[in-house]
Amino acid sequence: MIKFKTLVLACLLSSSVMAPVVTYAAEDSQATGFQYDVRDVLDKLSDSLVIHDEIPTLEKSKFLGRDQASANSDLNESLDDLMDVFDSEKLKALREQYRSLEDKIAEEKSKQQEYRSEKVLASRDERSLRTKLLPGETLKSMVAVSKADYEMLIETSDTNISEYQKELSQTLVEMRAYFSSIGLSLSTEQIDVLMSSVVGDDILKMSVVFNAIKDVTLKLEELTNQTGESLEHAKKYYGMVVVLYKLMDRMQVHFIAEIDNNYLPKLQGFKETAQSNIKESKKLMSKHVNVKTLKSNVESNEITLKVIALYKRVLMSQRDKVFKANDMTKKEMAVADNTYKTVSLSSAVSGLISDGANNFGKLISLQIPDVREFQNQKIKEEFKLLSQKLEG
Repeated sequence: MIKFKTLVLACLLSSSVMAPVVTYAAEDSQATGFQYDVRDVLDKLSDSLVIHDEIPTLEKSKFLGRDQASANSDLNESLDDLMDVFDSEKLKALREQYRSLEDKIAEEKSKQQEYRSEKVLASRDERSLRTKLLPGETLKSMVAVSKADYEMLIETSDTNISEYQKELSQTLVEMRAYFSSIGLSLSTEQIDVLMSSVVGDDILKMSVVFNAIKDVTLKLEELTNQTGESLEHAKKYYGMVVVLYKLMDRMQVHFIAEIDNNYLPKLQGFKETAQSNIKESKKLMSKHVNVKTLKSNVESNEITLKVIALYKRVLMSQRDKVFKANDMTKKEMAVADNTYKTVSLSSAVSGLISDGANNFGKLISLQIPDVREFQNQKIKEEFKLLSQKLEG
C-alpha cells in the first residue's frame, strides 16, 4: 500500500497575490519515485506564470528595453530550471552508471584487440616469470612478452567484461524498478534499446518529467478544491497548468529538432560514406586486387548500411510518436491558454485542471517507444558504435 502523509503548503505565488496556507494529502515522494520539492516547484511555476502573463503586454520587438522576445527568452530559461527540478537524481545516476559501464566494456574490448596483436607477434610461448610475480592486470600488461602472457591478459579481460555486463544488466533492472515506481511500465529490453540510442537519455528524461507534470497537476487540482470561492487563487493554479503545457511543448520541440537537424543528417552522411566505400571496393575487386580483403570491406560496409537503416527506423519511430504527441500538446495548450484568459467561475477551474491531468496522461502514453529487436549481437554492437559517432 502506498503510504500517504499530510503536507502543509504555504504557496508563495506573487507579491500581489498570496495563496492561503492549505493542507492536502500527497503521495510519499519515495513511494512514488518522484524526488522534487513541491514548494520549489510551485515557486518556479509562479515565477514562470508572471513572465507568461507579462508577454502579451509587451511590444513584439524593441531596439532598447524589454520586449516579447526577451520575455520569451526568460520564460524558456525559467522552464529549463523547472525541468531540472523535475528530473530525477536517482535516474540520472543510473544513466551515468550505465554509460560508465559501457565505456569500461569498450575499453576492455579495445585492450583485447591490442593483446591479440601482441600475442601474434610474441616470439616466446611460455608464461614469463614477471607476469607470475607482479600483481594486477595493469602491471602484468606492462611486462608481458610471451604468447601465454597475452593469453592470460585476454582471459582476465574476458572476466572483467563478464562482470561489467552483469552490472549493466542489474542497472537495467534498477531502472525498470524506478520507472515502475512512478507508474511507467518499461521492460529492460525497451530501456536497453533506449540507452543504446543517441536519444535514449532524452526519451527517459521526458518520461520522468512528464509523469512529474501529471503528478503536480493532480496536486494543483487538490489545492484548487481548497481555495473555496476565490477565483483569483483558483485561476492562478490553472495558469500553472498552462505553464506545464509550455514545458512539455518545449521538451518535445527540442527532441524533434535534434533528430531532424542533427541526427538524421549525420546518418545520411554516414550512409553516403559507406555507399562510396562499397563502390570503390567493388571497382578495385574488378581489377582482381586483394579480392578477399576487399570483399571483407564490402561486407563490413553493408553491415554498416544495415545498422544505419535500423537506426533511422528507430529514430523516426520515436520522432513520429513525439511529433503526434506534440501536435496534441499544442492544441490543448492553446485551449488551456484561452481558457485561462476567460475563466470566470472558480468552481469550473477544478474540473479544467482535472482535464489537464487526464490530457497529460494521454500524452505520456503516446510517447512510450516500441520495442525493436536487434537481429544479433553484432548489429547491437554496431548500433552502439554508431551512437558514439552521432554524439560526436
